[in-house]
Amino acid sequence: MTASIYKFSFFLFSFLLACFITTSAQSHIDPPYLQVVSSENPITIDGELTENDWARRFDFLVFRPDFLGGDVEYGITGGIAVDSTYLDTTTTYVKFMHHGLDLYISLNSNDHYVNKWGGSWEGDGLFMKIEDASGAMYEYKLYFNASGDDPDIVFESGLEGSAEAAAWKHPATIVNDTTQIDSGYTAEMVIHLDQLGYTDPYAEVPVLINIFDPDKQTGSAGEEWNVGSYYKMWWGSEWGPDTRILRLADPPVRTAYKTDNSIDLDGQLSEGFWDDAEYVVVGKGSSLSTGGYYMQWSDTLNSYTDQSMASVKFIHNGTDLYVGVESDDKSVGKWSPGWEADGLFLWITNKGEDAPTTRMEIKNMYFDATIGAGSVFELSGSVPTGAAEGASYEPAGTVTHTETGGEDAGYSLEVLIHTDYFGYSVGDTVNVSVVIWDLDYADAASFDESVSDYAPNWWGTQWADVNFEKFYLYRGVVLSNLTDVENDDTPVITSYKLNQNYPNPFNPATTISYSIPERSNVSLKIYDVLGNQIETLVTKEQTAGNYTIEWKAENYSSGIYFYTLQAGGNTYTKKMLLLK
Repeated sequence: MTASIYKFSFFLFSFLLACFITTSAQSHIDPPYLQVVSSENPITIDGELTENDWARRFDFLVFRPDFLGGDVEYGITGGIAVDSTYLDTTTTYVKFMHHGLDLYISLNSNDHYVNKWGGSWEGDGLFMKIEDASGAMYEYKLYFNASGDDPDIVFESGLEGSAEAAAWKHPATIVNDTTQIDSGYTAEMVIHLDQLGYTDPYAEVPVLINIFDPDKQTGSAGEEWNVGSYYKMWWGSEWGPDTRILRLADPPVRTAYKTDNSIDLDGQLSEGFWDDAEYVVVGKGSSLSTGGYYMQWSDTLNSYTDQSMASVKFIHNGTDLYVGVESDDKSVGKWSPGWEADGLFLWITNKGEDAPTTRMEIKNMYFDATIGAGSVFELSGSVPTGAAEGASYEPAGTVTHTETGGEDAGYSLEVLIHTDYFGYSVGDTVNVSVVIWDLDYADAASFDESVSDYAPNWWGTQWADVNFEKFYLYRGVVLSNLTDVENDDTPVITSYKLNQNYPNPFNPATTISYSIPERSNVSLKIYDVLGNQIETLVTKEQTAGNYTIEWKAENYSSGIYFYTLQAGGNTYTKKMLLLK
């Protein structure tokens, strides 16, 4: 890389870091924002939280008095006892995901008394405010505030048609019944952010969130101040105006543009094709990465102070996938107490495989603890011989594995993966998970568990390992037939269009894409060969744009099926073939 390009690259990273540092250097209490990861598929709103996505490892809030948090668990802003002494100290986990501009919110509560608060409008559950794209605030309520014997949850939407919600009462939970101990409830809600004016799938959405917890009430008027207790907790402020940010993040796919040029494997990213390559920025606070954590050591309030950002880029030449990394890391080295080190830890699978037992490791990391040493390239034993290679580059100012001589000036890495060794062809989407380690003040001479930072961040998942993360998650890099020049300008959508599904024939899943030129009420439905409607994939208002959705047909037999798009007063139908 030329000196001018390198300087510009680190100027860019410094700017990114400056943008993120004010919000990301915080403890695990009252975070100013939470990263909202992409769900693998749209979530079914039934309140049961049965999707694997909800069990994956990502940042979430814990509503419990005096909770300190750790790793991906964050405490909230405050709370207050509305009445009496709070004895049933309920814990409610609140998680967030998104699928495009659909924002999902889940509650998982162990509440021992689920009920309405006397004759008031309040009850156990969620009260929140969310800001639309113009700055107006809307209220959404998902709570048990109905009277009577064992009523269901009540949902009130701030903007009609903008959201859906549901709850599931644990078997031992009987709402408004004080004669027994409840076992809690789960609930989930989706807010269609496009209905609130949002168009950016990686927008920052201001919210405030309350969790109500009145206890030992039957929902009868007059009980409010006479029996039980009532505690409420919030993230942001109770009613306003203070809000916090939900940062939509985590693109599930990146395109590797094609090039006819080969890579000079020197770690410098000096080839011109890197300039316009698609990328993700992996680091705490980046909307282009999935998540991460920092080791808090013996101090639960320790903050991740020396934060790094790494740009991970993708290009391909035939089935050769080039992965480039540029990091602004100010302390490049190996973690003195263990095997971990700064650099790239990448997972890949064979085509068609995505189980945790099928993952293979490619590492380009600073494992050699010798002062000034470059990266070490390692492959796990399951990687085919000759399937990948890599190199590193340390610019002037970076002296690895030591804290003397001032801050380091970062590093860059290049990795070449021959994806045909893993069964991939041009046009395929390669399963990867990218982890960037950031170990600071970690050399043997300066390691101190009270100040040394230890922070992996990732796009995908950290381990893809059923022993550590039960529900692994890969991301996709497409070996595209496009070049960056061909893809510079996004075409204006001028008409409604329903595309042919891909792949076709298929087994067991296929992707359907369509385009709409203006805000429209959209429905997308599946029919069998006799004309019977068997599934509804979409039924809602959508803004202008290109859309894709996956249909999983595991429960259907081989044969011809039809999919029909209705939008803007038009109807379009195409057929597809399921072959098992």
